Amino acid sequence: MSTLLIYVIMFLVLIAISVPIAFALGLSTLVAFVLTNNPIDLFAQRLWTGLDKFTLVAIPFFILAGELMGGSGILVRLLDFARLIVGKIKGGLLYINIFVSMLFGGINGSAVADTSAVGSMLIPATKREYKDPELAAAVTAISSVVGPIIPPSLPMLIYTFAAANVSVAALFLAGIIPGILLGLSMMAVTFFIAKKRDYPRDGRTYTFKEVLRILGRFLIAAVLPIIMVAGIVGGVVTPTEAGCIGIIYALLIGFFVTKELTLKATYKAMVRTIIVTAIVMIMIAIGNVATWWLSIQGIPADISTFFQNVTSSPAIFLFLMLILYIFIGLFIEQAAAMIMLVPVFAPLATTYGIDPMHFGLVTVLALAIGLITPPVGICLFVSSSIAKVKLQRVFVVSIPYLIAMTIVLLLVTFVPQIYLWLPRMLGF
Repeated sequence: MSTLLIYVIMFLVLIAISVPIAFALGLSTLVAFVLTNNPIDLFAQRLWTGLDKFTLVAIPFFILAGELMGGSGILVRLLDFARLIVGKIKGGLLYINIFVSMLFGGINGSAVADTSAVGSMLIPATKREYKDPELAAAVTAISSVVGPIIPPSLPMLIYTFAAANVSVAALFLAGIIPGILLGLSMMAVTFFIAKKRDYPRDGRTYTFKEVLRILGRFLIAAVLPIIMVAGIVGGVVTPTEAGCIGIIYALLIGFFVTKELTLKATYKAMVRTIIVTAIVMIMIAIGNVATWWLSIQGIPADISTFFQNVTSSPAIFLFLMLILYIFIGLFIEQAAAMIMLVPVFAPLATTYGIDPMHFGLVTVLALAIGLITPPVGICLFVSSSIAKVKLQRVFVVSIPYLIAMTIVLLLVTFVPQIYLWLPRMLGF
């Protein structure tokens, strides 16, 4: 039995018995090292090499900025603004859920955090109003996927580290239009559902003074992603510096403007940041070792040769990648999948003449769908837990939204001109 086959079988078996992805990959790679007579100290060296990049500091900064903004009362302000804009439409709470996810995702850049925070506030209210907990959970989980697409985006940040051939600023800009398209597609599905079920409208009216107050409170939240993205795109700050600015802004807003951020909440945000960062960094370090071992075994070259023998068409290559990504996303979380797959396939995409921004966005969006598809489906699991309904029933209700997402994914994959014009217009 070849070492590669042992490596793959061991990795799959470890995943099957619920060993975390990072440790399953690490143990498999360690065994492969031993079987191919590589010294163990080289394994440790490659672990460190994977983390010896200053730009990785941006990851905990982005996470902490999002955590602090989440604890600063910003979400309530976003909810008020969303209610003002879309609350009077039939089934308004569902639209509010989607709209807030688009706004909040742009602040914290994390789909799971979006599902938890928005779901905790809107799922109970939607259950009371429409008596449909499955739909409330489904809309929350599905709309949270917009978070990793609209910048600033943590998955995009991870992708740029794994790919090393696309800038963060370029990928951020490329994600704006697809993120909006995702939100609009979800609203279109909601329109037909709300109309069919004849959901009530919100009868609340606003005075001019109330509108100004809501807009003023909203601008406090909207400034952060604008500062971070504009600073990175304009070349004024690096992603690491943008993360620092985000933390400082979140602290100032939380302590002195909204006055809802406490020292205890700040401490908890830092603890959560450390935990999430540790998970990501372990995955990056082990992913670097695995990629290095696969490279010296000639696996990426073999994969490249295989694809080029199968097809010379960029469109067919992208179609095959979509199938692979969606299948992998069923079992492996988005960030882990990117760290494992991107170093192998991003260079291959370049040989097909595919723009790195294009391939990056396809990768991020296709793997994001795995967040809402069983058996992993982390966002689906979180939302169904909040709604206290079975995950299977939530998934069934999610199918129309998944179809809409798939249509957007196909547009992103095969009609990249609809969004690549923006980063190109700004010189990327």
